[in-house]
Amino acid sequence: MLTAVTAAGCSLTALVAAFVSQNREDPMMATASALAIFGLAAEIALQTAPVKGPGSLRIGLLDQLYLLEESDVREGVKIHDGNLPTKA
Repeated sequence: MLTAVTAAGCSLTALVAAFVSQNREDPMMATASALAIFGLAAEIALQTAPVKGPGSLRIGLLDQLYLLEESDVREGVKIHDGNLPTKA
């Protein structure tokens, strides 16, 4: 449903830029973290939206990005920091 939300991509790009600016040593992990947190906020926003439509998701997404606590992120985000699998 995020594809139906105006400015979701722009918001995500801004979040990625903010994360990378704070972790220049590992921009890949910063980007993965931003993507995961944005996705988590979107999931929570859609679950808690009074109406399951793009307008409610847009407002809910902004609210959830603001309201996310560290404990929410630790529970909801799974990023594996390791080597990527090699092709056989």
